[in-house]
Amino acid sequence: MPEVTSVPELAAHCGDDPFVLWAAQGLGGRGRAWVGEDAALAAAADISTRDRVAVWARSPEAAAALAAEVLPRLPRSFRPFGARPLIDAVAAAVPGLEVVGRFGWMDGTAASAPYPDSGSAEWLDPDADAAGIGSVLDSAYPTSYAYPGVIGVERWAGVRDDAGRLLAVGAQAWSSPQVALLSGIAVHPDARGKGLSHHVCSVLTAAALTRHAAVGLMVEDWNTPARRVYERLGLRHRPVAAAAFA
Repeated sequence: MPEVTSVPELAAHCGDDPFVLWAAQGLGGRGRAWVGEDAALAAAADISTRDRVAVWARSPEAAAALAAEVLPRLPRSFRPFGARPLIDAVAAAVPGLEVVGRFGWMDGTAASAPYPDSGSAEWLDPDADAAGIGSVLDSAYPTSYAYPGVIGVERWAGVRDDAGRLLAVGAQAWSSPQVALLSGIAVHPDARGKGLSHHVCSVLTAAALTRHAAVGLMVEDWNTPARRVYERLGLRHRPVAAAAFA
């Protein structure tokens, strides 16, 4: 069970999978990674408000074998997440783990992303616009991990009405050098159905892909409208699950 300290080595082992490269957080002290036969794990603390372990493998058996070696060496706060069959196998193989959530991961690259359609979206001031951003999130997405002032949230974009009130917001947050993460995407209930989230995400995605090789985000299973927005941006969807120690 070798631990790897090189992002190129990890990328070669997992086929440049953005899911793993995001969780690795560039290694070099921010994240850690391990590889086994046909499997790889990448772990980092406090990314998207959790201590996370991304699980990649060619089979559930390979995922379970590597996780059974690595997870007991990490604090129990670390939560493995990955493709659902993999996490089911990991939870069965590691005593005390149980599956606690199922959701989606989406990612894309410059090759898959269409020309951005930013509309009236603009970059926001994280200090001057903090109250407005928080108001949109409180109304539309109070369970968002990204909020003004949360450590790891990098920058915000949004759309305003004619009076200057924010109607839609979104953030880039907890990015790795290879993969930017989008989070906190919300539209005020009074402004839904106007394509504003697409404009916000277009700005965030286009900017992210000038600095990172890929962009990713998490989406709830029930949120079909949001998934459609992200698919229009060229992001692909994969069903994932997360597990935690009881």
